[in-house]
Amino acid sequence: MSGGAAPVRVVAADDPDAMAAVHAIRHEVFVVEQDVPADLEWDGKDARAVHVLADGVGTGRLLLGEDAAGKNGGDPGLAVLGRLAVLRSARGGGHGARLVRALEDEARRLGLDGVYLEAQVHAIPFYEKLGYAAYGPEFQDAGIPHRAMKRTFVTI
Repeated sequence: MSGGAAPVRVVAADDPDAMAAVHAIRHEVFVVEQDVPADLEWDGKDARAVHVLADGVGTGRLLLGEDAAGKNGGDPGLAVLGRLAVLRSARGGGHGARLVRALEDEARRLGLDGVYLEAQVHAIPFYEKLGYAAYGPEFQDAGIPHRAMKRTFVTI
């Protein structure tokens, strides 16, 4: 990718062009690169999730309400960040951090207290730099080791 950061924007799940880009990025990163089965990568929660897109290079999603409840320990104040993906050619350019911050901004806008995520173990240092703390044991998801992480927003 050439110089300049791709703008990050919240996209509606009913925007077919945006969702095609989200799908293409996630397919490349998770299915092609990490060998995650396609039927595990794309799920029914995508139609209700908040998605962000750094045009052409990265994406992520935020689960809310009942879709989040199964993952966030039942804490209704926590959104669930997931499916964060940046194309290999664009990694290291700050796109991942911008995507996370955009999802956090959306969670704040919705009045939530923080964000829960399940990080691939190799990505824990990335999330720690963004203020997330790992807890609990390591577990497997789609054959990849993960750990739970959480960031609570500070309110004054």
